[in-house]
Amino acid sequence: MAETISYDLQATVEVAATPAEVYRVASDITRMGEWSPECVGGEWTTGEPGAVGARFRGHNRRGDRSWSADCEVVAAEPGRRFSWAVLSNPSDPEASVWSFEIEPTSDGCVLTQRYRMKSPPARLLAIRDSLPPEEAATFAEFRRGLLEEGMRQTLDGIRKSVEG
Repeated sequence: MAETISYDLQATVEVAATPAEVYRVASDITRMGEWSPECVGGEWTTGEPGAVGARFRGHNRRGDRSWSADCEVVAAEPGRRFSWAVLSNPSDPEASVWSFEIEPTSDGCVLTQRYRMKSPPARLLAIRDSLPPEEAATFAEFRRGLLEEGMRQTLDGIRKSVEG
């Protein structure tokens, strides 16, 4: 039997910029493709861009697989926190949540990206279930490594963009 897939991940980077500057960049989902190795972009679909309740569609690619996901902003606190839920599980709209959290420091701020997934989308389960049994058994850990590395790359890209 394949393992259950759930994650509670985070990555952190120090940024030599104000929390307001970092928030402005990190909360611009239309730019995510500049930094992320998996998300190739996104566009706002409903609501005031960046406000709680606004929705967007994110586009992703990993290897030869591509997919889009509808998302909703669940927290928008300028200079502090920007968070969105991936709307892949109608019975639990916050089954998969991404966020950027910003803490001021004496030299700028610390930017943390978090990802919490309580239950996987059907797409992820289909990938796992299509694998040979020995690969399916370790799929969750393999995916965790990809996510953790992707988060580090994303944060480093945001840091470089903000610091110029």
